[in-house]
Amino acid sequence: MSRTVNIQQFRQRREQVSQKIAEQGAHALLITDLRNVQYLTGFSGSNAVLLLRADGTSIVSTDGRYTTQIGLQTGSPEDMEISIASNSLKELYGRFKAETEAQLHVEPSLPIGQAEALGNPTILRNAVEDARLIKDASEIQALRAAGELADSVWQQFIAEGGIREGLTEIEAAADLENRLRRAGADSLSFDTILASGPNGSKPHAGVSKDTIVKGLVTVDFGVYLDGYASDQTRTVCVGEPTERDFELYQTVYRSQKAGEASLRPGTGLKAVDTACREIIEAAGYGEYFVHSTGHGVGLDVHEAPRAAQTVDEAEVLREGMTLTVEPGIYLPGETGLRIENTYVITADGAESLNTSTTEMIVV
Repeated sequence: MSRTVNIQQFRQRREQVSQKIAEQGAHALLITDLRNVQYLTGFSGSNAVLLLRADGTSIVSTDGRYTTQIGLQTGSPEDMEISIASNSLKELYGRFKAETEAQLHVEPSLPIGQAEALGNPTILRNAVEDARLIKDASEIQALRAAGELADSVWQQFIAEGGIREGLTEIEAAADLENRLRRAGADSLSFDTILASGPNGSKPHAGVSKDTIVKGLVTVDFGVYLDGYASDQTRTVCVGEPTERDFELYQTVYRSQKAGEASLRPGTGLKAVDTACREIIEAAGYGEYFVHSTGHGVGLDVHEAPRAAQTVDEAEVLREGMTLTVEPGIYLPGETGLRIENTYVITADGAESLNTSTTEMIVV
């Protein structure tokens, strides 16, 4: 089904980034990061390059496979030329050099070999990423819809016995993923993690052919919907929890809630991490919380900002940012768990984009 393109919205985004290009004294930026191209044009193909000039005019190029798609997704705006070329990078670099003797700027993500072929142009960092930090109303709506889809499927999956003793991890994960796609997800936002028993002690365990056993089972999953990602983690207990399982769960639950309570404009990203970490450290499990607390979610499922102890204390949350809060405890070779929601920062706090319960569910 075709969707109406908000041409003005993408034009405003390009104008915002063009101003930053001009402020940096650059003439134009060659944008090769596909998510950045999508953010500025609406085009989501697997091959695209955007030449964005400081005066706001631009050329976007792709190959012949996407002739129809690029016209539909961008709306063919008057201020942006569409070029179909077999080598988009070479095409736009040639167009730039024909226009001016000024130095071309590129994104840091451009591969070294391609940069060398262009004469090692100057790198301009975060021109687009800084704009992407603050989500506009349409982005928040898309993120909310992705979260709602994932949450509704998760609740049905659990209610219908999707996780139970005797199934393999891969069988349960395949069931969840199939339900997500059937519910309308465009794709998964990352490879699902579904980890039982000792596998739960590995934060990025993935899925295995191991059988689900009694105890904690961590499920980290997400979808893409209309270009925007969801990300959440839930941990359930198969059978009645042992005293230790309950203690571990309640510690992470309180940690996650402490992180959530800290979210508001002006809070330091390091402080969010600290709010979560202090709870786990006080319970005696500090050495087993082995990753940072959170990251942004948008067109990429992992993007800026980042909540961690290594973040500069001057980096603070702003209204319109997104951030996950996902503390965990991982006991090597034994068990582990994580609880995660994605939030959008509001004027006076934060809105969770995941509404399913984070309290312990026994299945």
